[in-house]
Amino acid sequence: MEDMRLRNQKLDVKGRSLLLNVVGIILNIVGVVLVVIGFHEYTEDGFILKLAGTFLIVASLAGLVMLKGLYLFSYVSRVLVGGLFIVSGLVKANDPWGFAFKLEEYFSPIGLGADYPFVESFAPYVLELSIFICIVEIVLGAALILGGKIKLASWSLVLMMFFFTWLTWYTSSCVEQQELALQLGQEFSRDCVTDCGCFGDALKGSVGRSLTPLESFWKDLILFYFVLIIFVNQWKIEMNTVKENWVMTVSSMVVIIFFSWVFGWYFPIFFALFALLGAFVIGRINIGKMGKAWKMALYVTVVSFIFSLYTSMYLPVKDYRAYAIGNNIHEQMNNGRDAVIDMVYVYSDLENGGEINVPLGEYMDNWEKYSDTTKYEMLERKDVPIDEGQPHSIMDFQPIINYEALSEDEKQIAYIDSLIQMDYDFYYEEKMVVSSIYGGDTIAAIDFDTLYYPDSMYTAGEPYVALSDPHASWDIDMTPVFKTEKVMFMMTIRDIESMNEAAMDDLKLVLAGAKENKIPFYVLTPATDEQVAELKEKFEFDATFLSIDGTEVKIIVRSNPGLVLLKEGTIIDKWPSRSIPDFDSIFEDHIQGK
Repeated sequence: MEDMRLRNQKLDVKGRSLLLNVVGIILNIVGVVLVVIGFHEYTEDGFILKLAGTFLIVASLAGLVMLKGLYLFSYVSRVLVGGLFIVSGLVKANDPWGFAFKLEEYFSPIGLGADYPFVESFAPYVLELSIFICIVEIVLGAALILGGKIKLASWSLVLMMFFFTWLTWYTSSCVEQQELALQLGQEFSRDCVTDCGCFGDALKGSVGRSLTPLESFWKDLILFYFVLIIFVNQWKIEMNTVKENWVMTVSSMVVIIFFSWVFGWYFPIFFALFALLGAFVIGRINIGKMGKAWKMALYVTVVSFIFSLYTSMYLPVKDYRAYAIGNNIHEQMNNGRDAVIDMVYVYSDLENGGEINVPLGEYMDNWEKYSDTTKYEMLERKDVPIDEGQPHSIMDFQPIINYEALSEDEKQIAYIDSLIQMDYDFYYEEKMVVSSIYGGDTIAAIDFDTLYYPDSMYTAGEPYVALSDPHASWDIDMTPVFKTEKVMFMMTIRDIESMNEAAMDDLKLVLAGAKENKIPFYVLTPATDEQVAELKEKFEFDATFLSIDGTEVKIIVRSNPGLVLLKEGTIIDKWPSRSIPDFDSIFEDHIQGK
């Protein structure tokens, strides 16, 4: 009976013609690709591609229905969606804090909260949501491949993809509205999420850029399409046989290997094998009355949770950010290129009709010609991008310290002392207050002259030193130090209120060792002066604190606090708050004799 069931199932998978159904599936996928390319924002004239792609999709679907090939298509869709979901969930689980920060952008009052205020209530739970979403993606991916609880999985996928497709459409629309507002010179109060975070920082760190909002929307549309193929066939799909398990696992591994190659990270291959093969074994173990599918799902959930918990408590296994170990800050700040824009004048040709575009160079050479208003009428001037450029990997690294906040010891630091010697007189001057019956007036001491301020009318106060412009404080840019210092420590605190205070004892020992060996130690944080002063007093932590952009400090080290060792701007190593080594170990491993 078992053999007969397998033969019937095999015939059902083949449909009326295995060859024709395989061809139909291939043509369908080709049609999807053509449609996506045709609608891509960089495709100048995609009408033919859209038409050809749509025809292939409709024709191949019709053929698959007639040849009973949709069931076979569901297997292909399970492999594609399942493999991608495992990789997508894993690259986000590799950096749960990074995905949590992306969720914060969505839940912001000027983000998704501008139209849907209730989402702001999720803001305190972004890390928990981040880990939950990562685990759900991995478990659903495994369920598709193994065929476990496919009805529940397919319904979950339909609902999930409906929401995420809507979300990426919403984000894409926001960006379009923002661009239109800029063109019209109007204010735009919303904060559009320009990177959906679908693959964490993996795409940006591997291929050089993330998906645009429109590309993210199309990515979700494609996934939604394949999910619908699975959904339509959910009533036929059962738990895999042993043979199907091997076929589906090997097939899905091809997808996982491909995306691992794209992301330059091969850990997903080993993770997927461990998760899928482990699920086979766990599914066969007798655990009370728990069904095989639930045992497999529980195993994949536990494995995914352990990995997510580890990376959220420590650091990502694979660091795709510009501050990864081995990267040089100076190089990452200068590895992009500026956009090249050509100014074009648009004229109406009054003699021959139509419009002509005249580049700036041509206009300058023939300005007399185009100044003839009897032949040409200028309609507009526009900027045409020749090269859109490439943003630098590090854009906002600028640690600063206010002169007023410097201690006497910090003023003796070589770099700071050189700036004081060079720029002090530019920011500070001697002032005095001159008073009369009409009130007081603050002037530069050098401008005081009894000819203009006679003693009979004015009383001069004692000279004192103050900022030349009270509204322009002297913020010393410390960036050059981080690019050139031979060896230095960089500690980061993204949020003093929620930092792991238990790490401060270990960090104090590293600070003491750094001071003893005359190694610079700076703390980068967006905290206020009051918060910094309180922390210094509470922990007796006498380090030099620098102010930096709050978003940038989140990128440097995910841990709060974190510690980084640099040599001439190159990141040698970094440590999370839960595993700060002692100074002697750092000195022996990275500094002494190197």
